[in-house]
Amino acid sequence: MRVLLVDDDESIVESFKIILSVDSSIEVIGSAKNGQEAWDFVKDNQVDLVLMDIRMPKMDGIEATMHIKKEYPKVKIIILTTFKDFRHIHQALHAGASGYLLKTDDVSNQIATIKSVYQGQAVISEEALIAFTSSKKNELLTERENDLVKLIAEGYSNKEISGRLFISEGTVRNVISVVLEKLMLRDRTQIAIYYWQTLQNQ
Repeated sequence: MRVLLVDDDESIVESFKIILSVDSSIEVIGSAKNGQEAWDFVKDNQVDLVLMDIRMPKMDGIEATMHIKKEYPKVKIIILTTFKDFRHIHQALHAGASGYLLKTDDVSNQIATIKSVYQGQAVISEEALIAFTSSKKNELLTERENDLVKLIAEGYSNKEISGRLFISEGTVRNVISVVLEKLMLRDRTQIAIYYWQTLQNQ
């Protein structure tokens, strides 16, 4: 398994080189300091799996994951981070990550997750999963954005939403654009599906 390490903290990269070196089935073939470098590396090298940090300069791990998965769908990506909130996990999975690991997870679990994802399974760190399921699913959005999502899910038009929320239709369109970007969705239909699958069950 050919692995690329992506993190702007050199000490983290060196630590994981040591951690992964104990398993002969894993070969670290390179490292990158940001998402852009990771994307460029994947273009020029045969990579099986990427361990990707989230917060990095130039291009973060979420955006890099989206680019890499779009062009190289067979490359597996595991987010390796300290963040365990709903927003980051949600964005990582929507971007195409197959795994979500915390840097504080037990080393044996980290290696097991890497192998499982390489074999085609989707794995989320137990600690991150607990935080994900216990957090409020609407924390991605403001109160007004949540109100708008609810009205879209209930079938109201932009004009009707405008009247109910006492805002202009132009503002409604702008808020919809913001919601689509935050949730990484394509259209109103997906907004409605998102609402019925998540927000109503809080």
